[in-house]
Amino acid sequence: MAFISKEMIDEIKNKNDIVDVIGSYITLNDKNKALCPFHDDHTPSFSIQSDKQIYKCFSCGESGNVITFVQKYNNISFIESLKILSDRAGIKLDVQIPKKRNIEYDNYYEINDTVNRYFKNNLNSTSGKYAMKYLLDRNISKELIKEFSLGLSTSNNLSILLSKKYNMDLLTELDIVKEINGKYYDTFQSRIIFPIFDEENNVIGFSGRKYLSDDLKDETQPKYSNTKETKLFIKSSILYNINNALPFIKKKHEIIITEGFMDTIRISSIGYKNVIALMGTAFTKDHLEKIIKMKCKVVLNLDQDNAGVLSTISIGEELVKNNIETSVIIFDDFKDSDDFINKKGKESFDIAYNNKISFIDFKLKHLRSDKNMKDSVDISKFINEAIESLNMIDDDVLKELKTKELAKEFDIDESVIKNKLKGTKSIEKPIIKQEEVKRYNKYDISEIRILYLMINYDDVILYFENSLGYLIHDNMSQLAYKIIEFRNDYGYFNYSDFIDYISDAEELNKTLKEVMKYHHNEEYTLDELEDYINTVKEFSIKRRIESLKREMNSTLDINKKIEIAKKIENINKEVLKW
Repeated sequence: MAFISKEMIDEIKNKNDIVDVIGSYITLNDKNKALCPFHDDHTPSFSIQSDKQIYKCFSCGESGNVITFVQKYNNISFIESLKILSDRAGIKLDVQIPKKRNIEYDNYYEINDTVNRYFKNNLNSTSGKYAMKYLLDRNISKELIKEFSLGLSTSNNLSILLSKKYNMDLLTELDIVKEINGKYYDTFQSRIIFPIFDEENNVIGFSGRKYLSDDLKDETQPKYSNTKETKLFIKSSILYNINNALPFIKKKHEIIITEGFMDTIRISSIGYKNVIALMGTAFTKDHLEKIIKMKCKVVLNLDQDNAGVLSTISIGEELVKNNIETSVIIFDDFKDSDDFINKKGKESFDIAYNNKISFIDFKLKHLRSDKNMKDSVDISKFINEAIESLNMIDDDVLKELKTKELAKEFDIDESVIKNKLKGTKSIEKPIIKQEEVKRYNKYDISEIRILYLMINYDDVILYFENSLGYLIHDNMSQLAYKIIEFRNDYGYFNYSDFIDYISDAEELNKTLKEVMKYHHNEEYTLDELEDYINTVKEFSIKRRIESLKREMNSTLDINKKIEIAKKIENINKEVLKW
């Protein structure tokens, strides 16, 4: 890690109030509490202490200062976090932050970056005037063109330019050019280019859209053409616009999923920045895993035609099976969001968004659509299909409410539906690995409490150092030594500064998290502290006596046995003096 002085770190922290910074990432209530962004939280267990400039989650145990929050939230290094905060405060921090990327693929990223710049330059040059007019006529402003890095491929100039600098085999592998009968041609020709980025803002591929009138009439060529599968471009795992949307998804705990680029750009343009698209592919296991890791709700906003409805049902079922809260935006008479917003405006979309319905209600609505709800046979068929859908619901209260609604609507006894529910094979639920609950004995608790009190009370550090000076477990001892070391170095102890002090020590940070995760009483008495210290001593003495007993049992020398027995007796006498 590059050396940055403590004075510089302190200045960066002092210029970045923790409430303001965290509030720019997640939604805080009036008491500076929030849903924790570091675990699947349903009640606000994340709290900020503005006077100490620290945060703590009382559920998962995550804690730290403004620097570590930005570090953990963005999954970046300590230095990268400092850089973000120094830039925010207008403080010059002279460090180089390399882009996060697989070193093995550096050449690939470099080529894609170069190609992307070429495409963007084309669109903003005289050769891009017709493409620019096409986009502006589609109500894609120059600001949106810049935000989404849109570009233009022209007619077969790129392969000639790139061949002067790069190996053609590598360009072919990345699908920038194609080789036909020994000659090389641009993969994308006369198309508006949508660059595809990963979560780290690296260009991983491209999608090109036809825009010239003659090309649009040619149905032998697809409207959109994508980079083929490469080491970087794996279509089944791509979420378009994730590079822009991720901070907003984390802040809002919600992701809006659309079907296409234009829908994504249009929805984002009216303020819904937490929006992504699926690249027109089926919803895959990779997509699902990414969304599960985000720990957010999902709002489905696919096309409103029959294919879009079926996709909504397919995706929604996978999400609900995995206990992800899912809702659906509905608007009639419009194929997609781009069309709807262009013709009806932001306010109409706001209304549709605010009136979104749960996925279960959406599916039940769809199940009705092909049935005559006045015909008893169709009603019976609907109820049986609805019961299968109710079995997807993991929330027993919601399932009970939906059961009552169904029974009331069709004037049938609830017990009929409940019996059917019991007899219907439940939708298979994913096996979610639960975090192992660690059980602590009295010795563990004493160590944890001593460390917690040392962190919060300066005088406890001195008391511990003078009356005990060690702990049972190595990891706990190391943390205690580091606390003492910090206080001796600086003449005081401050938790926020201490976090920076051990920022590179992975094991110490794990131990610190374990200490902070325990449910502590904030106050303490001297008697309580002495009890903890005596408990640690008791364990140490027990371990010493057990060692002496093993030594006594292993010797045949009677004098040695008597000597060891006297040592054990003396230890026990000392214990009685406590």
